[in-house]
Amino acid sequence: MRLATVAAKAALIVAYRVAQAESAEPFVQRPAAQTLSRVYYETLDGWQAALFCLPPLPGASGEPVILAHGLGVNRHSLDWSGSLSLARALQRAGFAVYMMEHRGDDSAIPPEGGRSWDFDFDDIAIHDVPAAVDAAREHSGFPRVHWIGHAMGGQLLYAFLAHSRGDGIGAAATLCAPVTFTTTDSFRRAAAIARQLLPRAARVPTRAAAAVMAPTVRGENRLSGAEVARPITRGVMVHGTRDLSGAMVHQVSRWLTSGALCDRHDRVDYAEALRGVSVPLMLVTARGDSFCPPEHAAPVLDFLGGPQGVLVLDAGWGHMDPLLGARAPDRVFPRLVAWLNTHRRAAWEE
Repeated sequence: MRLATVAAKAALIVAYRVAQAESAEPFVQRPAAQTLSRVYYETLDGWQAALFCLPPLPGASGEPVILAHGLGVNRHSLDWSGSLSLARALQRAGFAVYMMEHRGDDSAIPPEGGRSWDFDFDDIAIHDVPAAVDAAREHSGFPRVHWIGHAMGGQLLYAFLAHSRGDGIGAAATLCAPVTFTTTDSFRRAAAIARQLLPRAARVPTRAAAAVMAPTVRGENRLSGAEVARPITRGVMVHGTRDLSGAMVHQVSRWLTSGALCDRHDRVDYAEALRGVSVPLMLVTARGDSFCPPEHAAPVLDFLGGPQGVLVLDAGWGHMDPLLGARAPDRVFPRLVAWLNTHRRAAWEE
């Protein structure tokens, strides 16, 4: 297996050099190797997964922050290397940081009987998120946790708040997390056909597909904009992705068909279900994000009560740029740290 992996990576490098023979740019930048402690949580339906922990620095107050990654990527997007690490920026600011993985991620341990890929967004929101929040609260000793989620990591927050009515969350921020969607009629028909043909329990090999496509990345693309160096984009595609379940693809295609962030039955609009919930929320969006333009994220502010902050980045910023863009450590991370600093004491509230 290891020999096959090495051969596959060598083939990718050769493909990249053939496709971009005149470029001196490296093929990929790998995420930094990190030794992190793990806190495992167990869900009511028997799954276990890890919170990867950065403890508070000596003398820091150590309020807990859960960081949640996006769809199809893994925790490396939250802790890439050097200054490109939102997790390290929060640790330096005195927080205890918990990078969440869930069923489908590499750390996940299935219930007895073996791994099943028949799970969707609702399963993670209903089972994994509450268990992770409780584990972080218990491990840190605080009544509430703060939350920062990128893309699906932000959507999971909204679904959790809709179910919990805000219990357990102090303050939050979401990055590039849409709650509305706009598609064409032809795309809606294609999504409906895909739901019919793709088994819910299928394992969709998105990790392998991303790696195969990595050598073709030259300029801006749907994953990242002008702020992210191309070797990092290719690094995410080779080292920072994960497979999806057929059931997850079913639910996401349903969002695209209905135009709203909804449950698997199209009965609950998770944004509208936030009426009556009050949690401080900062919203980060990017005008160059084709997955989540600002107008697709902003409607959540109409429903969720509490203090609100907004950061809209210009058209040079794409979907991954608020985490991995060259200016993210100077432009985005300090704003997120300042937001949580403002609401730091919310983690102390019973």
